[in-house]
Amino acid sequence: MVGGAAYRRRAHRRHRRGTRGTGLRLGTAVVTTYPRHPLALAGQALTVQAATGNRLTLGIGPGHKHQVETALGMSYERPARHTREYLSALMPLLRGEPVRFDGEIHHVAGHIRTPGARPPSVLLAALGPVMLRTAGELADGTVTVWTGVRTVATHIAPLVTAAADAAGRPAPRVVVNLPIAVTDDPGGARAWIAEHFGGSRQVPSYRALFEREGVSGAGDVVIAGDERHVSGELRRFADAGATEFIAVPFGPPEQIARTLTVLGGLNEPG
Repeated sequence: MVGGAAYRRRAHRRHRRGTRGTGLRLGTAVVTTYPRHPLALAGQALTVQAATGNRLTLGIGPGHKHQVETALGMSYERPARHTREYLSALMPLLRGEPVRFDGEIHHVAGHIRTPGARPPSVLLAALGPVMLRTAGELADGTVTVWTGVRTVATHIAPLVTAAADAAGRPAPRVVVNLPIAVTDDPGGARAWIAEHFGGSRQVPSYRALFEREGVSGAGDVVIAGDERHVSGELRRFADAGATEFIAVPFGPPEQIARTLTVLGGLNEPG
Protein backbone atom coordinates (compact mmCIF):
# COMPACT_ATOMS: atom_id res chain seq x y z
CA MET A 1 0.00 0.00 0.00
CA VAL A 2 2.83 2.36 0.78
CA GLY A 3 4.38 1.68 -2.60
CA GLY A 4 1.03 2.28 -4.29
CA ALA A 5 0.52 5.58 -2.49
CA ALA A 6 4.02 6.72 -3.39
CA TYR A 7 3.37 5.83 -7.04
CA ARG A 8 0.12 7.81 -7.00
CA ARG A 9 1.89 10.85 -5.51
CA ARG A 10 4.60 10.68 -8.20
CA ALA A 11 1.96 10.29 -10.92
CA HIS A 12 0.07 13.28 -9.55
CA ARG A 13 3.24 15.39 -9.56
CA ARG A 14 3.95 14.35 -13.16
CA HIS A 15 0.38 15.23 -14.13
CA ARG A 16 0.69 18.67 -12.53
CA ARG A 17 3.97 19.28 -14.37
CA GLY A 18 2.35 18.12 -17.59
CA THR A 19 -0.62 20.45 -17.29
CA ARG A 20 0.86 23.53 -15.63
CA GLY A 21 4.62 23.28 -15.38
CA THR A 22 5.59 23.91 -18.98
CA GLY A 23 4.66 26.11 -21.88
CA LEU A 24 5.50 23.37 -24.38
CA ARG A 25 2.69 22.97 -26.88
CA LEU A 26 1.39 19.61 -28.07
CA GLY A 27 0.21 18.78 -31.55
CA THR A 28 -0.90 16.14 -34.00
CA ALA A 29 0.25 16.16 -37.60
CA VAL A 30 -1.96 14.63 -38.68
CA VAL A 31 -4.98 12.69 -37.43
CA THR A 32 -6.68 10.94 -40.35
CA THR A 33 -10.34 11.93 -40.49
CA TYR A 34 -11.88 9.07 -42.49
CA PRO A 35 -11.98 6.50 -39.66
CA ARG A 36 -13.03 9.02 -36.97
CA HIS A 37 -16.51 10.49 -36.65
CA PRO A 38 -16.41 14.24 -35.87
CA LEU A 39 -18.13 13.65 -32.53
CA ALA A 40 -15.50 11.09 -31.53
CA LEU A 41 -12.56 13.27 -32.52
CA ALA A 42 -14.04 16.34 -30.83
CA GLY A 43 -14.44 14.41 -27.60
CA GLN A 44 -10.88 13.09 -27.76
CA ALA A 45 -9.39 16.49 -28.57
CA LEU A 46 -11.24 18.29 -25.80
CA THR A 47 -10.24 15.59 -23.32
CA VAL A 48 -6.59 16.18 -24.24
CA GLN A 49 -7.13 19.91 -23.83
CA ALA A 50 -8.53 19.44 -20.33
CA ALA A 51 -5.73 17.05 -19.35
CA THR A 52 -2.88 19.21 -20.65
CA GLY A 53 -3.92 22.71 -19.70
CA ASN A 54 -5.22 23.62 -23.18
CA ARG A 55 -1.96 23.21 -25.07
CA LEU A 56 -3.17 21.13 -28.01
CA THR A 57 -2.99 21.98 -31.70
CA LEU A 58 -5.17 19.51 -33.58
CA GLY A 59 -3.77 18.73 -37.01
CA ILE A 60 -6.18 16.76 -39.18
CA GLY A 61 -6.40 15.61 -42.78
CA PRO A 62 -8.12 13.04 -44.99
CA GLY A 63 -4.93 11.07 -45.53
CA HIS A 64 -4.07 9.47 -48.86
CA LYS A 65 -6.06 7.24 -51.18
CA HIS A 66 -3.82 4.20 -50.78
CA GLN A 67 -3.83 4.55 -46.99
CA VAL A 68 -7.59 4.90 -46.63
CA GLU A 69 -8.61 2.31 -49.21
CA THR A 70 -5.91 -0.31 -48.62
CA ALA A 71 -5.11 -0.06 -44.93
CA LEU A 72 -8.56 0.98 -43.70
CA GLY A 73 -10.74 -0.65 -46.35
CA MET A 74 -12.79 2.53 -46.80
CA SER A 75 -13.81 4.52 -49.85
CA TYR A 76 -11.72 7.62 -50.57
CA GLU A 77 -14.40 9.12 -52.79
CA ARG A 78 -14.61 12.95 -52.82
CA PRO A 79 -11.95 13.79 -50.21
CA ALA A 80 -12.41 17.54 -50.62
CA ARG A 81 -16.15 17.32 -49.93
CA HIS A 82 -15.47 14.93 -47.04
CA THR A 83 -13.02 17.41 -45.50
CA ARG A 84 -15.25 20.48 -45.90
CA GLU A 85 -18.20 18.72 -44.29
CA TYR A 86 -16.00 17.27 -41.56
CA LEU A 87 -14.69 20.70 -40.56
CA SER A 88 -18.18 22.22 -40.77
CA ALA A 89 -19.25 19.83 -38.01
CA LEU A 90 -16.00 19.58 -36.05
CA MET A 91 -15.29 23.28 -35.49
CA PRO A 92 -18.56 24.10 -33.66
CA LEU A 93 -18.29 20.85 -31.68
CA LEU A 94 -14.88 21.96 -30.44
CA ARG A 95 -16.45 25.26 -29.35
CA GLY A 96 -18.95 23.34 -27.24
CA GLU A 97 -21.88 24.17 -29.50
CA PRO A 98 -24.71 21.71 -30.23
CA VAL A 99 -24.48 20.49 -33.81
CA ARG A 100 -27.04 19.07 -36.19
CA PHE A 101 -25.37 18.64 -39.55
CA ASP A 102 -26.74 16.68 -42.48
CA GLY A 103 -24.37 16.75 -45.40
CA GLU A 104 -23.87 14.60 -48.44
CA ILE A 105 -21.30 12.50 -46.60
CA HIS A 106 -21.42 13.31 -42.88
CA HIS A 107 -24.39 13.27 -40.52
CA VAL A 108 -23.70 14.67 -37.08
CA ALA A 109 -26.08 15.40 -34.20
CA GLY A 110 -24.61 15.99 -30.78
CA HIS A 111 -22.92 18.18 -28.21
CA ILE A 112 -19.60 17.75 -26.39
CA ARG A 113 -19.16 19.18 -22.89
CA THR A 114 -15.67 18.96 -21.38
CA PRO A 115 -15.10 21.11 -18.28
CA GLY A 116 -11.88 23.10 -18.40
CA ALA A 117 -11.31 22.57 -22.13
CA ARG A 118 -11.01 25.44 -24.59
CA PRO A 119 -11.31 24.91 -28.35
CA PRO A 120 -7.94 23.80 -29.72
CA SER A 121 -6.40 25.41 -32.75
CA VAL A 122 -7.17 23.25 -35.79
CA LEU A 123 -4.79 22.89 -38.73
CA LEU A 124 -5.71 21.13 -41.96
CA ALA A 125 -3.10 19.19 -43.87
CA ALA A 126 -3.48 20.86 -47.25
CA LEU A 127 -1.30 20.82 -50.35
CA GLY A 128 -3.60 21.46 -53.32
CA PRO A 129 -5.58 24.64 -54.05
CA VAL A 130 -9.00 23.34 -52.98
CA MET A 131 -7.76 22.03 -49.64
CA LEU A 132 -5.73 25.16 -48.97
CA ARG A 133 -8.80 27.30 -49.52
CA THR A 134 -10.73 25.07 -47.11
CA ALA A 135 -7.93 25.41 -44.53
CA GLY A 136 -8.08 29.19 -44.71
CA GLU A 137 -11.85 29.42 -44.71
CA LEU A 138 -12.80 26.85 -42.06
CA ALA A 139 -9.69 25.96 -40.02
CA ASP A 140 -6.98 27.99 -38.29
CA GLY A 141 -4.38 27.32 -40.94
CA THR A 142 -2.46 24.51 -42.55
CA VAL A 143 0.34 22.08 -41.77
CA THR A 144 2.49 20.76 -44.61
CA VAL A 145 5.10 18.07 -45.18
CA TRP A 146 7.81 17.72 -47.87
CA THR A 147 7.18 21.33 -48.88
CA GLY A 148 10.11 23.46 -50.03
CA VAL A 149 10.57 27.14 -49.39
CA ARG A 150 9.61 28.18 -52.93
CA THR A 151 6.30 26.32 -52.70
CA VAL A 152 5.53 27.88 -49.33
CA ALA A 153 6.17 31.38 -50.72
CA THR A 154 4.33 31.05 -54.03
CA HIS A 155 1.60 28.50 -53.33
CA ILE A 156 0.89 27.51 -49.73
CA ALA A 157 1.00 30.83 -47.86
CA PRO A 158 -0.72 32.98 -50.54
CA LEU A 159 -3.67 30.61 -51.07
CA VAL A 160 -4.43 29.89 -47.42
CA THR A 161 -4.03 33.56 -46.48
CA ALA A 162 -6.31 34.77 -49.28
CA ALA A 163 -8.99 32.28 -48.24
CA ALA A 164 -8.81 33.36 -44.60
CA ASP A 165 -9.02 37.03 -45.61
CA ALA A 166 -12.04 36.38 -47.83
CA ALA A 167 -13.80 34.54 -45.00
CA GLY A 168 -13.05 37.31 -42.50
CA ARG A 169 -10.92 35.01 -40.37
CA PRO A 170 -7.66 35.86 -38.56
CA ALA A 171 -4.34 35.43 -40.33
CA PRO A 172 -3.82 31.68 -40.68
CA ARG A 173 -1.04 29.58 -39.21
CA VAL A 174 1.29 28.11 -41.83
CA VAL A 175 3.18 25.25 -40.19
CA VAL A 176 6.01 23.61 -42.13
CA ASN A 177 7.07 20.10 -41.14
CA LEU A 178 10.45 18.87 -42.44
CA PRO A 179 13.36 16.65 -41.41
CA ILE A 180 16.39 18.67 -40.32
CA ALA A 181 20.02 17.82 -39.66
CA VAL A 182 22.92 19.93 -38.47
CA THR A 183 25.83 18.05 -40.01
CA ASP A 184 29.13 18.39 -41.84
CA ASP A 185 27.88 15.81 -44.35
CA PRO A 186 24.68 17.26 -45.83
CA GLY A 187 24.97 15.04 -48.88
CA GLY A 188 24.92 11.96 -46.68
CA ALA A 189 21.93 13.26 -44.75
CA ARG A 190 20.00 13.91 -47.96
CA ALA A 191 20.91 10.46 -49.27
CA TRP A 192 19.59 8.88 -46.07
CA ILE A 193 16.24 10.66 -46.49
CA ALA A 194 16.09 9.73 -50.17
CA GLU A 195 16.72 6.07 -49.28
CA HIS A 196 14.15 5.88 -46.49
CA PHE A 197 11.47 8.23 -47.87
CA GLY A 198 11.98 7.97 -51.61
CA GLY A 199 8.59 6.31 -51.90
CA SER A 200 6.93 9.62 -51.09
CA ARG A 201 7.24 10.52 -54.76
CA GLN A 202 4.74 7.76 -55.54
CA VAL A 203 2.05 9.70 -53.65
CA PRO A 204 0.39 12.01 -56.22
CA SER A 205 0.02 15.00 -53.90
CA TYR A 206 3.68 14.81 -52.84
CA ARG A 207 4.85 14.30 -56.41
CA ALA A 208 3.00 17.48 -57.41
CA LEU A 209 4.80 19.34 -54.61
CA PHE A 210 8.22 18.16 -55.74
CA GLU A 211 7.46 19.16 -59.31
CA ARG A 212 6.25 22.58 -58.17
CA GLU A 213 9.44 23.03 -56.15
CA GLY A 214 11.60 21.84 -59.07
CA VAL A 215 13.21 18.96 -57.18
CA SER A 216 13.29 15.22 -57.66
CA GLY A 217 12.16 14.03 -54.24
CA ALA A 218 12.20 14.15 -50.45
CA GLY A 219 15.98 14.26 -50.16
CA ASP A 220 16.04 17.61 -51.94
CA VAL A 221 13.71 19.47 -49.58
CA VAL A 222 15.14 18.49 -46.18
CA ILE A 223 17.24 21.06 -44.34
CA ALA A 224 20.78 19.77 -43.90
CA GLY A 225 24.08 21.56 -43.34
CA ASP A 226 26.16 23.27 -40.69
CA GLU A 227 24.80 25.60 -38.01
CA ARG A 228 24.92 28.71 -40.18
CA HIS A 229 23.22 27.02 -43.13
CA VAL A 230 20.40 25.53 -41.06
CA SER A 231 19.70 28.82 -39.27
CA GLY A 232 19.62 30.60 -42.62
CA GLU A 233 17.22 28.09 -44.15
CA LEU A 234 14.82 28.45 -41.24
CA ARG A 235 14.87 32.23 -41.73
CA ARG A 236 14.08 31.71 -45.42
CA PHE A 237 10.97 29.72 -44.50
CA ALA A 238 9.87 32.47 -42.13
CA ASP A 239 10.36 35.06 -44.86
CA ALA A 240 8.36 32.86 -47.25
CA GLY A 241 5.32 32.95 -44.97
CA ALA A 242 5.78 30.05 -42.56
CA THR A 243 4.56 31.03 -39.11
CA GLU A 244 5.93 27.93 -37.38
CA PHE A 245 8.31 25.07 -38.11
CA ILE A 246 8.10 21.46 -36.93
CA ALA A 247 11.70 20.28 -36.99
CA VAL A 248 12.21 16.52 -37.17
CA PRO A 249 15.85 15.75 -36.26
CA PHE A 250 17.23 12.55 -37.76
CA GLY A 251 20.43 10.57 -38.09
CA PRO A 252 22.89 9.18 -35.53
CA PRO A 253 22.63 10.31 -31.89
CA GLU A 254 25.45 12.84 -32.13
CA GLN A 255 23.84 14.46 -35.18
CA ILE A 256 20.48 14.66 -33.45
CA ALA A 257 22.11 16.20 -30.36
CA ARG A 258 23.90 18.79 -32.50
CA THR A 259 20.65 19.62 -34.27
CA LEU A 260 18.73 20.00 -31.02
CA THR A 261 21.42 22.32 -29.66
CA VAL A 262 21.00 24.65 -32.64
CA LEU A 263 17.21 24.52 -32.48
CA GLY A 264 17.26 25.23 -28.77
CA GLY A 265 19.47 28.26 -29.32
CA LEU A 266 17.05 29.68 -31.86
CA ASN A 267 14.31 29.70 -29.21
CA GLU A 268 16.36 31.63 -26.65
CA PRO A 269 15.47 35.31 -26.12
CA GLY A 270 17.68 37.72 -28.06
